[in-house]
Amino acid sequence: MKPYKISVARLSLIMIGYFIFNYAYSITYDSGGFAFISMGKELIFSYGAIVLGNIFMFRDISKLKASFEDNAFIQKSSTIQLVLATIGFFMQIIGFKGAPLNYIDNYPVLVCASIVYSIIIMIAIYQTIKLGQEKDNATIAGFIFGGMIIFLTIIALVIITSPSIKHTTKHTTPSFAEEFQSLGLKGKVEVVDKHREIEAFYGTAYKLTYTEKLSDGTILKETTTAQIQGRSGEHLSNFFLLSGTDLETLLNDKEKALFHTVKQDEFSFLLDVYKERPNLQQEEDSIKNTTADKINKLFDTPIASSFKFGKYPIENYYVAIMAQAVSNREKGDSDAAGFYNITTKDLMKNKGLTLDFDCDLSIIKAENGSPVDAFKERILSLPKNSFSDGIYNITSSYDENGIKKKVTCPFVVEDGVGHFEEDEIVGNQTN
Repeated sequence: MKPYKISVARLSLIMIGYFIFNYAYSITYDSGGFAFISMGKELIFSYGAIVLGNIFMFRDISKLKASFEDNAFIQKSSTIQLVLATIGFFMQIIGFKGAPLNYIDNYPVLVCASIVYSIIIMIAIYQTIKLGQEKDNATIAGFIFGGMIIFLTIIALVIITSPSIKHTTKHTTPSFAEEFQSLGLKGKVEVVDKHREIEAFYGTAYKLTYTEKLSDGTILKETTTAQIQGRSGEHLSNFFLLSGTDLETLLNDKEKALFHTVKQDEFSFLLDVYKERPNLQQEEDSIKNTTADKINKLFDTPIASSFKFGKYPIENYYVAIMAQAVSNREKGDSDAAGFYNITTKDLMKNKGLTLDFDCDLSIIKAENGSPVDAFKERILSLPKNSFSDGIYNITSSYDENGIKKKVTCPFVVEDGVGHFEEDEIVGNQTN
């Protein structure tokens, strides 16, 4: 039986495949996916090289071991190669997510796999020397080829495609702990997943969890996502208002500076975090019930109903949140960077929430003027601080000369003193 001749070139095929794949992947990534079609041949070739490389790796090592059963060195070294090849294969399986190992999503695994296969090739080169096969011209060429593959692959995968060198500001995992702390968030932030984005945007998406124990004993745990643009390193924001209003134009300098950071996707949960307060519903119900009692007792009958909080216009809601968050931070409130302890009364006072409700004025008998005028007069007769500061949109329905009418009467309370603004007619008036 003719002794098996070691082919370093065949053993190097798997590394050639990964080298070509990552080269094509890098160009495709840098183009935002537009180079995918033009790099199709390289990608197909790399897939084939990786598949054949794995087959040749196990086949050639097994053949070598079977050809030199009496050679203790070959038996031991081939066993080591088979173990390493198995480890490398499972690395590929673990890191496979619809595509072979790549330097962006699987960088640590890819480097480890390249080291494993480099060791296999180096053992193969040493085996050729021990067997005296290095004098054959083809073997010498394979020897040189294998050495070059090891050198080029290690250089390419460990240095050229290293996140810290190729894209210093683009591909390195940001220090989210520092970013959260700089905003005033004192909890723990963890990166639980990351993946590259090409279609939605060009960059990296990170899935984060943020945990903070708040002063009232609540454990705040939020899952959020950071989206970082690939070329500029900019943290993206999906915050927008349907009205098209640029919210920053409505903020003062302190609020604007804070909002510029908070609107980023990873921090946007702060804009609603006050809703996590355990007594929020009780607080809202208290305001509704107190308002209803004031009005119903004033008229000795239940005329107020259908209470609900409104956020119109929506930009006022966010302006109120930012204003109160800045105020909380200045007072030393660090819970969720000042965004947690925002009460319903705070939002009403800052005109971010309105309390909307209906009033049936059909029972009011007005000798002179309309029932609406009589209603307003009675409301304004109440002493100061009868109502919490804020805007109350009171939709009143009544009959006037056989015509059913409905109007909304905005009632604005500031520093405990209320006044009515111009009525707004609701719908068509009917007979």
